[in-house]
Amino acid sequence: MTAEKQVMEAVERAQAILARYVEPGERDCERTVNELLDVLDRDEVVAAVEELERRGEAVDELRRLLDRSPPSWSSPPRNAADPDLPPMPPEKRPQDPAMDGGDMRFDGYRVKTREHAGEYPDTMPQVIEVTDAEGRKAAYVPLSRDGKVVESSAVVDKLKQCEDRD
Repeated sequence: MTAEKQVMEAVERAQAILARYVEPGERDCERTVNELLDVLDRDEVVAAVEELERRGEAVDELRRLLDRSPPSWSSPPRNAADPDLPPMPPEKRPQDPAMDGGDMRFDGYRVKTREHAGEYPDTMPQVIEVTDAEGRKAAYVPLSRDGKVVESSAVVDKLKQCEDRD
């Protein structure tokens, strides 16, 4: 199976898990995180992402796959009333001058950065890879909509508003 196909399947499965989590009713954060880890922390998925990184295609490929993947049957429709998410202002864009994650600190974790810059001419990492003491890895990519990095605090504010209504 190609790296692209491996990543596509993992993304689709993760989307379905998240779609179940946001459905009305009881939510179990721990179970959801464990289900996501079962999908995303599989050796073959990690190897596929690493292959895309070696080819310098990881962020572009993940975004392309996410953009073209059909919504899963349990995904809520994209709400036209969703707030416009403002672009991330330059002063809030994390910078990695050495382009190796050396300036980023997470106690107890190793940090590497990959694929810098993106839509702006700066050293913002487009992938931050975090490894815990047991060797488990997670890759973080900037939140984006329609190919543009957006201010993630707007999403957090929206989630808080939703929780306040419940």
